[in-house]
Amino acid sequence: MAIQGGRRAADEDKSLARLKRALRKAERRAGDGSDIGGTGATILKLLPAPLARLVDKGRIGTEEIRAADDIAIAFHAQAGALLIKSPCLERRDPTHHGREPVFVIDAVSRYKHWAHHWSARARRGDRTLEIVIAAVIDERAFHGIEADLGIRHGVAARVVIAGLRDYAARAGWADRRTAAAWLDAAEASFALRPVADLAEL
Repeated sequence: MAIQGGRRAADEDKSLARLKRALRKAERRAGDGSDIGGTGATILKLLPAPLARLVDKGRIGTEEIRAADDIAIAFHAQAGALLIKSPCLERRDPTHHGREPVFVIDAVSRYKHWAHHWSARARRGDRTLEIVIAAVIDERAFHGIEADLGIRHGVAARVVIAGLRDYAARAGWADRRTAAAWLDAAEASFALRPVADLAEL
């Protein structure tokens, strides 16, 4: 009996090893059958950014891309303002003030308006701002965001699309009817906690 149990365990180990080898080989093949270098983890790291994948699938258009660019410009401008900068030793005429370009100032203004709205909703359980920043600024994969926040598969991509459309609508980049639909759709992504529950926290 002990010999048969040992053989069965050895056979299971061999079949598991064969399965692992097959998986490793499959990891290294592209859809067209050509070899891909690297392990499965490397391949996952080299996947395109989440927004690029949405563009490739045709799920977002120019307004959403413009909104993502605007968010990135504003976010980095505000983060850069917190850094200690080395002094500039170039000679400049007296009219130079070293201020940000106008397009950056406009982007920061639009971003603050949008972020204040979603920050207020975040206090009542809306995760839109957190998800959009994770995807646009940190370029985190949607499945990673969903795992961290404990939300269903597919929700993060939907929320990012809705958040970017909301940004475009608030910026005035869409016609009135489309903007109203986008604003309503973005706010329907998460159910808000009642105000009474917040008082108890």
